[in-house]
Amino acid sequence: MSDPKTILGATLTVVLAGGDGKRLLPLTADRPKSALPIGGPFKLIDFTLSNCFNSGLRRLFLLTQYKSEALHCYIRDGWSALWYRPDGDPREYIVCLPPACGKHYRGTADAVFQNLQIITREGPEFILVLSSDHVYRMDYTQLLERHANSGAAVTVAQVRQPSKRGSRAVNMGVYAFTTRALVRALAEDAEQVTNHDLEADIVPRLIRIGATSGYCLQLYWRGIRTIDSYYEANIELAQAKPPFDPYRDEPWPIRAGDFGVLHPSDFVLPAAKGVSNSVISPGVSIADDAEVDSCIVMAGAIIGERARVRCAIIEEGVEILAGSEIGFDRLKDRARYRMSENGVVIVPAKSAGIARGVSSGPV
Repeated sequence: MSDPKTILGATLTVVLAGGDGKRLLPLTADRPKSALPIGGPFKLIDFTLSNCFNSGLRRLFLLTQYKSEALHCYIRDGWSALWYRPDGDPREYIVCLPPACGKHYRGTADAVFQNLQIITREGPEFILVLSSDHVYRMDYTQLLERHANSGAAVTVAQVRQPSKRGSRAVNMGVYAFTTRALVRALAEDAEQVTNHDLEADIVPRLIRIGATSGYCLQLYWRGIRTIDSYYEANIELAQAKPPFDPYRDEPWPIRAGDFGVLHPSDFVLPAAKGVSNSVISPGVSIADDAEVDSCIVMAGAIIGERARVRCAIIEEGVEILAGSEIGFDRLKDRARYRMSENGVVIVPAKSAGIARGVSSGPV
């Protein structure tokens, strides 16, 4: 099989979007990891969905679990219109699949296993499984072509990343499976005591029997696993010449569910002299004499007069009172807020029982 259209037509896509992101608390206290805002107007899942849409993949199941209601609304309001067009193909869809009533996904492999009847009812020859917590651009068509012609049970996408010894291949969380092989591996895993995880259990099982293929790429890719990796990925986007530009609409646009395809002129920082090296979300208010340096400021936040904030993540709706200082005294910051391993201060919308929107208070 070599024709790209034929391969795409034989492929069904499964997006893993149920993670709780415990290592990202408190940012994931009220939302799944995939719904974290990034780069201002985007959510993490937007990158995976944009790659799917641009690649021509039109049959998508999103496996959701933790705090799934908000994500379901976001998909319905921000993404469904691209799939359910009046003149569209009825075989094109994007559907959220939380666990059935009374059940729970024990891991990513179990999530796919519990939905096998739905996933396989149309008889796809290939199943593309994607994580939803990575920042990158990728044409999945090329991976699927490689897999279809390899004869392997699974092809694992990898990216070269810098390391102390030069570079290393990192698993991208992108897997092209042959359906029959995946169904068999999932059924065997379900009967055993494992973590029921695709990366930790299913792929190693297939590697042991020599049924895997690798597909190594050179591209920008960031995995979001911790507060620090989340912060660093955001700040990279704030550079004058970022290594990755999601606001550029050609030739592979990244869509924001709430805003559609953005253009560079749509992403304008508030007119505040003191803002530098920061990601500012829509609806943020910053006083002209405030100083914001190396920060992520989420939607609806207010930075008051003479406030000074640096190396911090300010969640939605938080008000930083006039004259406040955050990021300048580690002892005071640590006593009041959570701080990452690398010293990034997180000012959450809900902290120590304080209601959403209440100011952080002067330091």
